[in-house]
Amino acid sequence: MRKALAALLLLFASGTGTLSAAAEPPERGELLVHATGFANARGHAVAKLFVAGDKVLESGRWQLVAPIEADGAAFRFGGLPAGRYAVVVFHDVNDNLAIDHGWFGPSEPLGFSGGFALSWVSGRPDFERLQFDFKPPLQTLEVRVR
Repeated sequence: MRKALAALLLLFASGTGTLSAAAEPPERGELLVHATGFANARGHAVAKLFVAGDKVLESGRWQLVAPIEADGAAFRFGGLPAGRYAVVVFHDVNDNLAIDHGWFGPSEPLGFSGGFALSWVSGRPDFERLQFDFKPPLQTLEVRVR
């Protein structure tokens, strides 16, 4: 046993051996999304979180549901690595967990990250327009539902 330990120490002392540290796991953190602008507290608020390549008007990579209180709702996405994300929040008035549409577009109020506001001239939201950089350990994002 002593000979093996001595040989190992000699190997590293001579510079022919290398010690490699395990790769550090990416730093993770929490994203707090604070949504305001709800006209009433019927139904729930839903927040969808997306990564590059996701279609922001479809199912989110992560989705949370929260009650609406005093015209606002809060969401906590935990364990996120640093990176680029996009958020869509909507007022799910009928609690079907889907953004309902009418003849002229969404029929439930929506809010977006990146300062995007849906209008007749804005075009459709996409990841590039909604993206923001998330930096752990904690970041708060404000979203206005309209």
